[in-house]
Amino acid sequence: MELIRGTGCPLTTIQRVMSNQTRQTFDKDRKGEIDIFLGEPNEQVRESMRAMMRGEGFRRMRTFMRFEDMVAAMNEGMPDLLILADDMHQNVFQLIRDIRHFRFGRNPFIMVTLMVAPENEANLKKALMSGADDVLIKPVAPGRMLERIQFFTFNRVPFIVTTDYVGPERRRANSADRPSKIRQINVVNTLKDKVEGKRVTTAEIQRSVERCQMDVMTARLDSHGLKLGYICNQILKAYEEKKITKETHDQLLVLVSVLEDAGSTSRLIGEPELAVICNNLARQVEELAESYETATTEMLGTLRKLTRAFDLAKQSTEKKFSANVIPPDQAKPAPPPAAAPPPPPPPPANDGAKGADVTISLDDLTKPA
Repeated sequence: MELIRGTGCPLTTIQRVMSNQTRQTFDKDRKGEIDIFLGEPNEQVRESMRAMMRGEGFRRMRTFMRFEDMVAAMNEGMPDLLILADDMHQNVFQLIRDIRHFRFGRNPFIMVTLMVAPENEANLKKALMSGADDVLIKPVAPGRMLERIQFFTFNRVPFIVTTDYVGPERRRANSADRPSKIRQINVVNTLKDKVEGKRVTTAEIQRSVERCQMDVMTARLDSHGLKLGYICNQILKAYEEKKITKETHDQLLVLVSVLEDAGSTSRLIGEPELAVICNNLARQVEELAESYETATTEMLGTLRKLTRAFDLAKQSTEKKFSANVIPPDQAKPAPPPAAAPPPPPPPPANDGAKGADVTISLDDLTKPA
C-alpha cells in the first residue's frame, strides 16, 4: 500500500484520478447560492474554514459547534453540502446513514464530506459505511477542502444500494466480494445544479428526489435477491454436509428478515403482489426454522427454488428504473491503481487548521499495510 508522505495514510485511487481529471472550478458569482453546513467542535478549525469559505464567496455557509443545533437546522431545510467532523458527536455516522436511508431530512442525496482523525481506524470504517461522498483525514487544510469539494461536485461517484448501504460505489473492479450485478445510480446533485446556474425550485428538487428514491428502493430489491441467493447457498451446503448447527437456524432467521424487508420495499414502490409473495416465502422459511433439525426434503426443495421464485416475481420492477440508473453491464467501478504514480508533495505543517488529506477506499482498509 502506498502512503502519503509524512502521514502514514494510503494514497488511493481517487487521489490518482484527481490528478488526471480536468479541474473544474466554481463560478464566483454562483458560490453565494450554495447552502453549506459545517459541523466542527474545534473553534479554531471551524472559524478558519468559515473565514476561508466566506472569503471565497460562499455567503450561505452556516457553522455549528453543537450537534443538536445542526440537526435542528437540517429539520428546517437541508443544505447542498454537509461537512462534518467525526468528533462532533457520537451519532455523526448514524446521522449520515439516516440521511442516506431517507429516515431523516428531505433530501437523502446531499453531498457529504466527513473529516476523521487518522489514528481512529474504527471511525474510518464507519465513515466509509455511512455513505459519505468524501472522507478526509484530519487535519484538513481549508484550501484543500475547497479543492476537494470542487472535484467531487463535478465528478460525483454514482451510488449503489445494498440491503444495508446507500452511498457511493467504493469497490474496485477486481473486488471479489462485490457482486457484479449491482446497479449504479446517478443521484440528485443540488450542489452541481447551483454551480451550473440552474434555477431549480423546491418542488422540482422534491420531484427529482422522489424519482431517485424510487430507483434506490427498486435497486434494493436487486440486493435482496443477491443476499437471498448467498444465504440459501450457505444453508443448503450445511444440510448437504450434515453440519446442522445453531448457525443454520440463525441463517434461516436472517432469510426471513430479508424476505420481510423485501416485502416492505415492494409495497413502498407500488408492487403489492410481490409483497405478498415475499411474505408468503418468509412464512415458509419461518416454518423451516422452527424444525430446522428435522427439515423435510420438501422444505429443502422450497429453499432451493426460493431465489429463482423471487427473481421471477420481481421482473416487473425493471420498468420502474429511470434513466438515472446505470445497467450492471455499463457500470464503472473505481479504476485500478495507476502504475508507478508520482509521489505526492509533503503535507503542510499542522497548525491546528491546516494539514494533509486522503480519501480512503474500502479496499485499502482491508489490505495489510
